[in-house]
Amino acid sequence: MTIGQCDELAKALHEDAARLPHGSERENLLQLAEGYRLLADMKRMVLRKVS
Repeated sequence: MTIGQCDELAKALHEDAARLPHGSERENLLQLAEGYRLLADMKRMVLRKVS
C-alpha cells in the first residue's frame, strides 16, 4: 500500500466508526484506523531516510 492509500483507509475507517454507536465494533474500527495512520507515518519516515 502507498502512503496515500494508508491515509485514505485510515480516514474512511475513522468516518465509518463515527457513524456507529459506542461499543466494541466502533473501538475495533478506531484501532484499525490508528494502525493504518501509524503505518503511513512509518512509511513517510522511511521515505525521508532513503531520500
